[in-house]
Amino acid sequence: GRLFYACDAPRAERCSFFKWMEEVNPAQIKRFRPSVVLHDVKSIGAYLQNQKIFVFDGCQLFVRYSEMAYIFHGKGYEIGTQCSKLKKLMNVHAESDGDSKSKLYLKLSRKEHYSLFSKDDIWVVSKTLNFDSLDTFIASSAFFGPTHNNEVELLPLKGYYPSNWHSHTSVHALLVCNASGELISLRNMEEYFNPSTLPLIPYLLKKNPDSEKSTRRINKRKFIPPAMSLVHKKTYGSVSTEVAMGLAEKMVLTFSLNPDQATSLIHIARMMTSHENMQPVKEHQIFPITIIHGVFGAGKSYLLSVVILFLVQLFESSEAKEGPELAPWKLLIASSTNVAVDRILLCLLELGFEDFIRVGSIRKIAKAILPYSLHAGSGNENEQLKELLALMKEDLAPAEKMYVRKSIERHKLGTNKTALQQVKVVGVTCAACPFPCLDTLKFPVVVLDECSQMTEPTSLLPIARFQCEKLVLVGDPKQLPPTIQGSESTHDKGLEQTLFDRLCLMGHKTILLRTQYRCHPAISAIANELFYEGNLIDGVSEEERSPLLDWLPTLCFYSVSGLEQIERDNSFYNMAEVHFTVKLIQSLIASGIDGSAVGVITFYKSQMYKIQNLLRSVHSEAFPVKAVQVSTVDAFQGAEKEIIVLSCVRTRQTGFTDAEKRMNVALTRAKRHLLIVGNLACLSKNRLYERVINHCKGRENGLQHVSQCEQQLNDILKYYLEEKKEEEQSKKKEK
Repeated sequence: GRLFYACDAPRAERCSFFKWMEEVNPAQIKRFRPSVVLHDVKSIGAYLQNQKIFVFDGCQLFVRYSEMAYIFHGKGYEIGTQCSKLKKLMNVHAESDGDSKSKLYLKLSRKEHYSLFSKDDIWVVSKTLNFDSLDTFIASSAFFGPTHNNEVELLPLKGYYPSNWHSHTSVHALLVCNASGELISLRNMEEYFNPSTLPLIPYLLKKNPDSEKSTRRINKRKFIPPAMSLVHKKTYGSVSTEVAMGLAEKMVLTFSLNPDQATSLIHIARMMTSHENMQPVKEHQIFPITIIHGVFGAGKSYLLSVVILFLVQLFESSEAKEGPELAPWKLLIASSTNVAVDRILLCLLELGFEDFIRVGSIRKIAKAILPYSLHAGSGNENEQLKELLALMKEDLAPAEKMYVRKSIERHKLGTNKTALQQVKVVGVTCAACPFPCLDTLKFPVVVLDECSQMTEPTSLLPIARFQCEKLVLVGDPKQLPPTIQGSESTHDKGLEQTLFDRLCLMGHKTILLRTQYRCHPAISAIANELFYEGNLIDGVSEEERSPLLDWLPTLCFYSVSGLEQIERDNSFYNMAEVHFTVKLIQSLIASGIDGSAVGVITFYKSQMYKIQNLLRSVHSEAFPVKAVQVSTVDAFQGAEKEIIVLSCVRTRQTGFTDAEKRMNVALTRAKRHLLIVGNLACLSKNRLYERVINHCKGRENGLQHVSQCEQQLNDILKYYLEEKKEEEQSKKKEK
C-alpha cells in the first residue's frame, strides 16, 4: 500500500533506482491515498503476503483417524454378520470416535522457511477468504513445523465442529502469531489452579471494604465473589507477634532501612502473625497480601533480600517452638524474568546468605548463582553436566570460571538436589514453576517481584501451584505493563490488567517506596513531575552523582535535523541520529569512559539494529565499543547505566514514543548523565516531550544543536587519535 519511485525503462535496460515516496516528498503521502480492489483469490493472497500477513490460499484440510480407531472398526467388520447393520455400526463408531481419535492436518499450499513456524502457532482456517465466522475455526499447531509432506497438525481451539469439516476440504489459512506463552499459561492454570483448595482465593477476589475507591470502581461490574467453604487446618507453626515485631525492628536498624522500607517490613511481620481459619473474610482482618509499589531505583531488591532474611529467622524461631511435627515453612522467590530472580539472590549473597536453591536452566542463570542452582529444565543429568563442561570452555572471567567449576562439583555430588528439599528459600521463574523437581514441595510464603510486568495467569501459577498462604507483591504500575502480542490500547481490561493492578482497583492499599537511589536529582525531577505527582524523594545528592566528564552535561537534549524512515516491518529508524549517537559514544570512549558504563536505548528495533551495526563497524583497539549496551526501551526496563543515550527517532509525529509508561522507563535508566537525541521541532509539539525539553533547557548546556556541538566532538576525537598515533610511534622506537 506504499507508493515508490522506480526506473520505468524496459526490463532489460532498467537501472536499480528505488525510493519510497515519503523519502522524496513527505507532503505527497497525504495527497495520494492509493486504493486497490482485488477480486481473485491469488491476487488477494499475494497482496496479504506483501503486507507481511502470512496467508496460505488453496490449502487442503485432512481429517484422519488414529490407528487404534481403524483396528477397532476392522474388528467390528469381522464380527458383524449383516452388511447393512455393519455399515450403520461403522458410521456410528466413526462419528463417536471423531472427536477423540480424529486428527486434523492442514496441507499448506506452498513451502516456507522452517523458521517461520513453531509449536503453539495460532492458525485461522476458513472455507472463504472473507473468513466468515460460520465457516471458520481457530486452532494451534501441535508441533514445531510442517512434516516432510508440508502438513501441519492442528489442535482446534474454537469454532471447529466435525460435522462441518470433512476430509479433503479446500481451505484458506492465516498464520496469525505464536501464542506459546498464553497457551502454556492456560494449560498450567487448568492443571494447578483449583479455587476450592487455594487458601488465598477469598482474598484475591474480595474488595477492601474500607476503601471508597473500590466500591465506586467495582460495584459497576456487579461482580459477586463465589462462595468459599475452605476448611483450613493448622499446617505450619504459629508465629509469635512479640518475636516477629521485635525481630523486624532490629532488622530495620541493622540494615538501615528508610521509613518506607521499614513500613513494608513491619507490615509483612504483622501479616505473618495473623491467624486465619480461612472462613469468609472478616471485616478489618489483616490482609495476608502485602503490596509494595517500588519506584525506579528504590532499592526493591535490597529490601526483598532483607525481608527474606527476616522471614528465614522467623521460620526458624517458629519451628524451634512448635517442634518437627508440623510442615516446615518455605519461601518461594518468583518473577517472570531470570534477571529479576537472580538480582534478589545476588543481593542475598552480598548479605552473606547462601542457604537457597535456584531452579532453572543453566544458560539463563547468573554465573555467581550457578553453584546454588538445580538445572531441572535442561534434559537429563548427563546433558546438564555436558552443558556445564561446555561453559568452562567459553571465554569467561576467572571469577565466572570458578563459579562454573563449583557448580560442576556440586552437580556430580548431587548436593543441590538433596538441598532442594531442606532449604527454606527457593528462587524460580514463573515459567519454571511446573518443573517436576518441585512437585512435592509447598511454599506457604511467595514473593512475586516485578508483578506489574506479569499477566495475571502468570502471577497466579506460583500462588496456586504451591498452595500459597502469605503473598508479597512488588512492582511499579507506572512503568511498562506485560507485553501482550497483538494487544491494543482498548484491551486494558484484558491480560494487560495485572494482579497488582486489579488488587489496587479493588481498594487494597499499597506501600509506596518513594526514595530513589539511582538518578541524579536533575534527572529524577523529570519523572517526579511527569509521572509520580511530586511524591519522590532523592536518596542521592548531586555530589554523589557528580559528572564523569567536565564537558558532558548531566541532562541534555541534542537536536538533530534528521529524517525518520520506515522499514518493511513498520519499525522506524533515523540515520542522522544513528551517526550522531555513534560519534557521541566514540567521544565518550576517547575521553576515558569505559563502554560498560554506557547504555543506548531507543523506542524502535530498527534503530537499535542500525546503531548496533554502525558500532560494530567502528569497533577497534582505539574504540573498544563492544561493551556498550544497545537496547530497546522495553528490553532495558529494570537495568541502569552511568550514562544513557536515548534516541527518539521520530521527526513527523511522536507515535507511541510518548506513551507515559514507556517514557517513564526511558527517562529513569541513567545514574549520572541522560543525553536525549531527537528532533526539536517535532518533539516540542508534544505535551510530554515539551516538558522534558523544558527541564533540559533549565540546565547549563542542556539544549544543544548538533551543528554547534559536533565541532567539539570532532576535536575530542582528533586529539585522541593523535595521542594514540604518538603512543604507537613511541612503542615502535622502544622496540
